[in-house]
Amino acid sequence: MSKRLVETLKGVGDIYAGGELLRTTPYELQVWSVDGATPAVHIEGHIDVSGLGEAVVLAGPDALTLRLDDGRTLGFVLTASTGHIVGRGGLERA
Repeated sequence: MSKRLVETLKGVGDIYAGGELLRTTPYELQVWSVDGATPAVHIEGHIDVSGLGEAVVLAGPDALTLRLDDGRTLGFVLTASTGHIVGRGGLERA
């Protein structure tokens, strides 16, 4: 399978657990097109997680959403304590 970088997104967004705002944080995301994969788009990146650890544990790892500064949202999983994230699905319009 080959993958191709489609878009890089940088900004400051809001992290939600369910409907509750946890914090506002800088983010950097890469949107990849992946040939032969389902889904055909893979999103990963980095957020600033300083001070966020306990809130993520309390909220549960599957309940996190990032609202980008352009209004789109991304459900994501925090994969490392350094702030690496992987999207659950694609970007959704607000």
